[in-house]
Amino acid sequence: MTSKTTAGRGSLVTTDEGLQHALDAVRAAKTMALDTEFMREKTYRARLCLVQVAALDHIFLLDPLSSLDLGPLARLIEDPEVEVLVHAGKQDLEIFFEAYGCVPTNVFDVQLAAAFAGFGSSLPYGRLVESVLGLPLEKGESYTDWCRRPLTDAQMRYAADDVRYLPGVAIHLKEKLTELKRLDWVEEELKNLERPESYGIDIDRVWKKVTGRGTLRGGQAAVLRELAMWREEAAARRDLPRGWVLKDPTLIELARRAPSSTSDLRSIRGLNPKEVDRSADEILAAVERGRRAPKIEFDKAPSKSVQVRARMMSGLADALVRARCERANIATEVVMTRSELEAVLADVISGTPENGNHRLLQGWRRELAGEAVIGLARGDIGLKVVDSPPYIQEVELDG
Repeated sequence: MTSKTTAGRGSLVTTDEGLQHALDAVRAAKTMALDTEFMREKTYRARLCLVQVAALDHIFLLDPLSSLDLGPLARLIEDPEVEVLVHAGKQDLEIFFEAYGCVPTNVFDVQLAAAFAGFGSSLPYGRLVESVLGLPLEKGESYTDWCRRPLTDAQMRYAADDVRYLPGVAIHLKEKLTELKRLDWVEEELKNLERPESYGIDIDRVWKKVTGRGTLRGGQAAVLRELAMWREEAAARRDLPRGWVLKDPTLIELARRAPSSTSDLRSIRGLNPKEVDRSADEILAAVERGRRAPKIEFDKAPSKSVQVRARMMSGLADALVRARCERANIATEVVMTRSELEAVLADVISGTPENGNHRLLQGWRRELAGEAVIGLARGDIGLKVVDSPPYIQEVELDG
């Protein structure tokens, strides 16, 4: 069924019978700590090398390289009766979404929760375990080749530790968040992991992730959109990182110059001659589709005066938000980014704060800081420096 469990390293599962035993434990516990080890440095899709599962007092190391069918595990991930515990688990869950189409319905991400409980944002797993449980973890296998077999005892212990402490950390964080009356805030954020649109690639929007796209306008952006879609499809077809097909600067130059012949392609710096030989027709066809497509209309930028006012005000607004986060003991990074803050300020100054669908003006974020930012931008709130933390105090201003 499984190999003999060695203290500390979990049970290596390589048979369907062993997998069934693991799934039975998950169903009995109704809670599953989950982690994966994968490699994607040389591929478009992640190559799943190992899946770690903890349920009750058992740790199972599921070996997908032994031809296990992990479909039944995927169905448990989307079972609302089973809580799935992860640490920064979006990529782990995305692997199962891509392979099996499963969308989780009951996830608790301890890294996200920690940001709301005073432990800072993006805390690595080892540091979180040590901060919450006081248990230092070994770090010797961070860059190991998880697809090589057989696995060593050190690899198995390291992999088992990745799920061993997740239940304890989750319990502690839930208690802390309940005390802070903030558990519902975390649950609101976790809903993002339970939406199908959070996973996979939106082929129509991949161009918006191309570095340098802001230098293009109208028709050039339309060409970039078609080229980015072609690159994504080619990378998926060849199972290569998209940058191995065409790098972003080359994609931008192609969109800017819109070549119409193979000789034009060969004159573009950064475009590999072998790629031209292989894909010239496809690239030129994508360029032509972009030329014929309607120009992309960008949102109208705020006026120059509004941009200047928002930029000047953003330092004060940032201090206000950070002070509120400091008092609430919540990581500022999960509340807003500086660019989001400036966008809110610009819309408030323009008199249309509700038009931008801003995160800062929704849900718990609005309660924590959004309303105060609006008040600051409208001149209803001022700030003064004080000697005690968080060293910034809000002052109500008369008309």
